[in-house]
Amino acid sequence: MSGSVQTQMEQDAVADPAIMPSRRNIVVAGPFEMHKVVFPAGAGIIFLMLALAIFLPGRVGDVFSTVQSWIVDTFGWLYIITMSGFLAFAIWLGFGRYSHVKLGPDDEEPEFGRWAWFAMLFSAGMGIGLVFWSVAEPIYHYTNPPGGRGNDLDAARTAMALTIFHWGLHPWALYAVVSIALAYFGFRRGHALSFRSVFYPLFGERVHGRLGDLIDVLAIVATLFGVATSLGLGAMQVNAGLNALLGVSVSIPVQIVLIAAITAVATTSVVLGLDAGIRRLSELNMVIAGLLLVFVIVAGSTLFFCNALVENLGAYLQRLPINSFWTGTFEDAAGKKWLGEWTVFYWGWWIAWSPFVGMFIARVSKGRTFREFITGVLLVPTLVGIIWLTAFGNAALHQSTHPDETKLPTTKYPVEVKTPDGLVQGEGDVVVGPNGGELTRDGDGTLVGPEGRELEVTKENGQPEVVVAATGETFRPAPDQIYDGPLAAKEKPLTVVQYLSAPVLNQERTGTIDRVATVLFVLLDSYPFETVTWTLATLCIILFFVTSSDSASMVIDIIASGGNPDPPVGTRLFWAILEGVVAAILLVAGGLKALQTASITAALPFTFILLLMCVSLVKGLAKHERTLMDAATGEK
Repeated sequence: MSGSVQTQMEQDAVADPAIMPSRRNIVVAGPFEMHKVVFPAGAGIIFLMLALAIFLPGRVGDVFSTVQSWIVDTFGWLYIITMSGFLAFAIWLGFGRYSHVKLGPDDEEPEFGRWAWFAMLFSAGMGIGLVFWSVAEPIYHYTNPPGGRGNDLDAARTAMALTIFHWGLHPWALYAVVSIALAYFGFRRGHALSFRSVFYPLFGERVHGRLGDLIDVLAIVATLFGVATSLGLGAMQVNAGLNALLGVSVSIPVQIVLIAAITAVATTSVVLGLDAGIRRLSELNMVIAGLLLVFVIVAGSTLFFCNALVENLGAYLQRLPINSFWTGTFEDAAGKKWLGEWTVFYWGWWIAWSPFVGMFIARVSKGRTFREFITGVLLVPTLVGIIWLTAFGNAALHQSTHPDETKLPTTKYPVEVKTPDGLVQGEGDVVVGPNGGELTRDGDGTLVGPEGRELEVTKENGQPEVVVAATGETFRPAPDQIYDGPLAAKEKPLTVVQYLSAPVLNQERTGTIDRVATVLFVLLDSYPFETVTWTLATLCIILFFVTSSDSASMVIDIIASGGNPDPPVGTRLFWAILEGVVAAILLVAGGLKALQTASITAALPFTFILLLMCVSLVKGLAKHERTLMDAATGEK
């Protein structure tokens, strides 16, 4: 081969010469580096949506809830077939004709060892979700399975298979496809590490114009609001956990302090960089999570865990083909509702999170081949997830299915007392209406409102509703008539399944607590050394939130700086702090749910973007790698 051909081949192995100016339009101002369009446009849209969520939280939430319901009913099938398509595509990438392709030049070595690499991708991908839902989700599916009776052994098997399905191969396949496309174009083809780059084979130089700006801005907005809403909701859940552990009051001020603390640690981690900050926190987090996992397996029935692990794996693989293409065509209204609230919702949530997780995994995966990458991102996290879900999920279900073989929690919990007609019982003779009104009964048992009007209880859709007896109108108490006193409660020990479904009251007995956030602590209460395990669990939850926050901040930093994989400190500080500020403001204003719904709604247009990304990746691989193979063959 001639010298000129060899030189061209070496260039092509790393970069497309035509797109090397892709980091143009970059402005450097002191400690900041920013894309002159993407940075201000992304920040501007975030502030605009923040204002809408603050001043019109109810209206914004209603609009997005309506749109989301329409999407679930109309495009649920699209989410399902697309997610299954990503799984097939990921397997083809990892074990097909391009499995040898490296994410970088052929002589590139991985930046991080496998342990550090896995710790970071797992912490960013779904670590916090597994901690929270590993106990709660199997119980929900056990007590209310789709299209069948709950609370029996078959329901327990189905519950574990469905839970693993939602956290297994499908979401990791999505993340793998997005991240491999970003890493391929960023590290092997020499493009900027940005979402616009993956569309170069389809749109050419137009990705450096307004089209590319739009794609990157959408990725920034989706990432920041997705993580900010999760950070806000997560602060509420951490608050509930600290309440169970230390008796810390559940309140907005406490949650603001938690957001500030998590943001401060995450910001420090981002400023320290990938190796000294995010990597170390991720490794520490995985060690703590591993200790908690081993303790639950060893302190419980290890033999039961081994049996359950094998059976769960078999049930998951057996139902995988059916679940992968299940659209609820032949289900009744309840079955379709279940599918929309669980599987379709999960698929939309994973798609909405794919820009953030995909970019972060791409950033830490330089130097790995497609086969190593897909094996590490798709198979290893799925296996670890199955082990985790089996340890915690089956331990919870075992208390219900085999109560004689397990140690049940001994702690007694205050459970709300209901009247015969389904209303909440207050202390003394007080009865509380479904909207909080204080009610009493006269001598013959007639329900009476604060104004002395006769009331009665109707039950539409199985739910009690207080109406004015004379007119049938819904009873709506005045603000000063809303009941705010302690509720009547009965102290009783509860299994984990009972705890999640029972109306457990807070310490003041003025309302129910967030049981999803605390059900893990109830499970650990049935094991020895509960104070130690509660501490480990709380640390694990907090660190998972920190690693999600700092990795999301780094993703936004990279995109907003025009694809620089190591943006300067000023840019890192701006987006990391903004993330916490947005979460805190939305928490106070009551706009977190609205933005969470908006994030899921945004998954629909992003689905089409991801499908185009797959087409662009195949086109880029076919052209570029074939050129290299032909050149290598010619050399021989």
